[in-house]
Amino acid sequence: MKILILGAGRVGRSVAENLVSDANEISVIDNDPERIRTLQDRFDLMGLVGNASSPSVLSSAGAMDADLLIAVTASDETNLVACTLASQLFNIPMRIARVRNSELRHYPRILGEEGFRATSIIWPEQAVANHLAKLIMFPAAQQVLSFAEGLLTLFTVRASAGASMVGRSLREIFIQLPDAQVRFVSVYRRNHRLDCRSDTVIEAGDEVTVLTASKDADDVIQTLRPNEKAETIVLLNGGNLSALVATALEPQRYNRRIKIFEYREEIANELSKRFNSNRVSVSQVRNNDNVAMAQEGAGQADVVLALSKNDETNIMSALLAKRLGAKRAIVLLEKQVYSNLVQGTDIDVTVSPTQASLGELLRHIRYGDVVNAQELYRGSAEALEIVAHGSRKSSKIVGRTLREIDFPQGVSVGAIVRGEGLDAMVLMAEPDLLVMAEDHLILFIPNKKIIPRIEQLFAVDVGFF
Repeated sequence: MKILILGAGRVGRSVAENLVSDANEISVIDNDPERIRTLQDRFDLMGLVGNASSPSVLSSAGAMDADLLIAVTASDETNLVACTLASQLFNIPMRIARVRNSELRHYPRILGEEGFRATSIIWPEQAVANHLAKLIMFPAAQQVLSFAEGLLTLFTVRASAGASMVGRSLREIFIQLPDAQVRFVSVYRRNHRLDCRSDTVIEAGDEVTVLTASKDADDVIQTLRPNEKAETIVLLNGGNLSALVATALEPQRYNRRIKIFEYREEIANELSKRFNSNRVSVSQVRNNDNVAMAQEGAGQADVVLALSKNDETNIMSALLAKRLGAKRAIVLLEKQVYSNLVQGTDIDVTVSPTQASLGELLRHIRYGDVVNAQELYRGSAEALEIVAHGSRKSSKIVGRTLREIDFPQGVSVGAIVRGEGLDAMVLMAEPDLLVMAEDHLILFIPNKKIIPRIEQLFAVDVGFF
């Protein structure tokens, strides 16, 4: 596939890194020579310095032959104009634009075929809000990911002393929950990964990652970290993001109490007008004002989310809230170095807005047979949802049991989803499970460098077409 990426910022770099493979020919346009130079030094791709909304620049980057355009520059206008040019001048069939101005969500005709001709729109703030809402809905989890249109949930929790699975082997989950569909993906103990064998015993403090049918997720979490709740939630300095998170949490339906703290008077007033429910309140509180935060009840919160665009402010706000008595702190951090630094502190979970946007974007891209790709373990591993095509004759996957497939070392299958919509079935991985055409396989990959080998393994012989 020939892919044209506009913008080499954090999201553009991450997209390029995820899509680089022998099967994809990638070109990147950015007006910053240093960004382009850095990308070309790291990856096998073509970089071009120039204006991403210039027809001549797009042409020089290979737009005439491109299959996919991904516009993720810092400018909404540039991204949308580029989609128009990609459609009208270069006939690129798939055109994805990142748009930050959430007001445009109310005008879909302007963005689609009647307007700027984008085939898909990525709303970064909404992607982050949805990601944060999932973490609150599963308050014990450090990471929550969905696969197969929500049929499967992958979560990571730190096992707590007194939990029913602590001191027990992995196989005993089926004694406690005999009807649950569960697959243990990994167990980390003091940053060391253990083999996930049936006789592996979970200890308090272990970081456990589990893939389960979504209907069973709550029950499985309770066996590892029980009695966590998220009834009172404080959102710090997120502006419109705070509003999106509050809306996604549906406080009226789930009886949640949400408090929004905002240091900017104008935004605090706007949010107050937007939420007139007794389940959501808005207070103007200066950054890291411990007296005001204590008076407004930050110390009684089940979960505090620090959502400003400043990493340092978020870290300080979260630590202050925990010191006041908040039970759990989730922090939005753009810089990976800060995420690494706060590991082991009172901050419970860090979320990267770039990775949240990337996950949403990859769900719109059907490159090769990969439907979904999500980073695990702070970027050191990956989970893929990939489709098996062909027949036993044309495929190395279809018509074979999982035991017969020559997966690269370290790669494991968590589950197979067979069928679509209401007819879809979740089949947890077993060695003798047979792979059929159009099955969705959930794979766990310990190193991103293995992904090209996975794509080759799932490639269909030419005769299939």
